[in-house]
Amino acid sequence: MLKLYNISETNKMKVAILIPTMNRPDFMLRQFKFCELMNSPHPIYISDSSNPGNSEKLKQNINKFKNLNITYQWAPPGKDPLYSLLPLVKEKYCMRMGDDDLMIPDTISECADFLENNPDYGTCMGKQVNIRLRPEDYDKPYGIVAKQTVPLGGSIEDDDIFSRVKSFWSKSFYICFTVKRTEVEKSICDLTKNLSLAGNMTEFLVLSILITSGKSKSLDKLGYIMQISNIRYAFDRSSYSDIQLSSNSEQWRICEEGLSEIIQKKGISREESFKIIKELHKFYLGQYSPKTDAVHAPGKRLSQIKKLRYFIARLPFLKTVYYKLNPPVYVTRPESRYYEDYKKVKDFLESR
Repeated sequence: MLKLYNISETNKMKVAILIPTMNRPDFMLRQFKFCELMNSPHPIYISDSSNPGNSEKLKQNINKFKNLNITYQWAPPGKDPLYSLLPLVKEKYCMRMGDDDLMIPDTISECADFLENNPDYGTCMGKQVNIRLRPEDYDKPYGIVAKQTVPLGGSIEDDDIFSRVKSFWSKSFYICFTVKRTEVEKSICDLTKNLSLAGNMTEFLVLSILITSGKSKSLDKLGYIMQISNIRYAFDRSSYSDIQLSSNSEQWRICEEGLSEIIQKKGISREESFKIIKELHKFYLGQYSPKTDAVHAPGKRLSQIKKLRYFIARLPFLKTVYYKLNPPVYVTRPESRYYEDYKKVKDFLESR
């Protein structure tokens, strides 16, 4: 039997949770159940582009969650649905979420607290873990977790904006699902409102605005759980040549001007802002440029570490001492600092 986890709302900042959804009411209802189970204080804002049947199913069930603050809005499918949702948001901080993902409310509050006390930071996140359910549950809202990644994410704390851009693309982790100031989200939607939600230009603009908005902090605790399945929105992965061609379009010029204005608000000249945009675009294009596969031989050091862990695992006392000094990152191990929060998620998904 599941129990409610009490989270004190004292001095906990509320973050607007922005969730675009389409024809997945069961995943949205799962989201509400988990937030209620965790006593989440965060208001939820939904932009629903579902067909009439799925839209009605979601609306009829919202009122069952008396302890949650849920705002619902229907939006036409295709374009960025958050543009029309943002005028309803009252909170200073917000974060986007996938409708089939889950978050740890306490960590989200800590992210907002961190940004409040560190104005030179633009985004803050907890660690992200990606999960897959077993094959028979793969595309369902509940089931047995078959695989999970190690916690993902890292901080980018370069003061210089050029250095920060290079650091971001060299580490290549996702920062879209981070806590940010609502004014930053509005500046993103002002540019993406007429673009495809799952298009390359939208992705480029979102990532560029976030990484230029300030330094990025990753808290050393679990914050976001992404469910990988076949029902995630298909992203328009254009070819390298298509992305290059789009850079010469009138639409691109409009977006480039808008991005330049955002960067100039950081005290950077117009001329310098276009240099930064050129650098951003160069690194983004690098994702799609043709690459040759390299074969790397396993290093001796990695082999030695595996042997050491195998030896320690056979001796309970040494195992206890080792993991106390070197907490494992694997979320399934009780010695891990992420274990307790991850277990709440796993128990919830597998309880049904």
